[in-house]
Amino acid sequence: MRLAALPCFLLISTGAAADSVSGGDAFTVRDQNPLLAGLGLPTAMPSRVADGWTTGVDVHWGSTALMQERGSEALLVDAETREARFTLQGTLSERFSWQVQLPYRYTGSGNLDSFIDGWHDFFGLSEGARSTLPSDQIDIAYTRSGVRELDIRSSASGLADVQAALGYRVHSSNETALMTWLTVKLPTGDADKLTGSGATDVSLLLAGQHRINERWSVFGQAAGTYLGEGNLLPDQQRSVVWSGMAGVSVLAWRGLSFKAQVDAHTAAFDSDLDFFSEAVVLTVGGDYRFASGWRLDLGVSEDIAVEHSPDVVFILGLKQGW
Repeated sequence: MRLAALPCFLLISTGAAADSVSGGDAFTVRDQNPLLAGLGLPTAMPSRVADGWTTGVDVHWGSTALMQERGSEALLVDAETREARFTLQGTLSERFSWQVQLPYRYTGSGNLDSFIDGWHDFFGLSEGARSTLPSDQIDIAYTRSGVRELDIRSSASGLADVQAALGYRVHSSNETALMTWLTVKLPTGDADKLTGSGATDVSLLLAGQHRINERWSVFGQAAGTYLGEGNLLPDQQRSVVWSGMAGVSVLAWRGLSFKAQVDAHTAAFDSDLDFFSEAVVLTVGGDYRFASGWRLDLGVSEDIAVEHSPDVVFILGLKQGW
């Protein structure tokens, strides 16, 4: 599914503050590739943490349908993924902050295929492998040198790998904020269910944002992740993955902002197949900040590097500070 048009939406609330400003906050996203979801690649982390507590939930609903073959490798991925990531965040001191993420993940059959087929028909877009695959079923199969390494034909869900993070405020002003984060992903999920990797992963990252003026903001992140020895394709898993993100936000009206960001990472597995290699993902949408302090995110992600990540992922996020 290619981007035929950017999603535009308007959320109206009589309680919205008239003097709201763009916060320049990124979508809390990462690559939803079902074969990478259990790895500890970090989500977009905040570059500014307010005093008190912040709670939130981010829901990602994605669909992937592809067949790839090169050399001795062959891959089929026909699956729907749904992830709800609950976040609790707070401050320890003037400079130190903490965060805990509790994800719950589902990988299996679904009901997005008919919607995506209709989208393709309406805009005259290519169906790719979707036209040859059954609708709303799960089938993940990977063969290498004649050996079936993966064969998943049933849906599974459960608590995924928990992530804990410690942040340090490097710089903070009205216009610019920088924070470093050390994140640790713990093996609380199950590699057989694609909810975890079976290993502890550690990331070190720098997140920043800059307000250009009262309407425009830019934000970004750079990270390196050390992957512990996991249970999913262990002979091919790499030890280090580099990732980055860059985006822009514009205040459109009152509490409503539109934003776009690009996330990318290097390959986590040694393979000649695109779905195992580096990925570049574009996310577009916006957020609305209510006078009560709640923030609503809505967006959609697309694979700029075609068939390197899921075809499409729909995003909904809700956050509140206390």
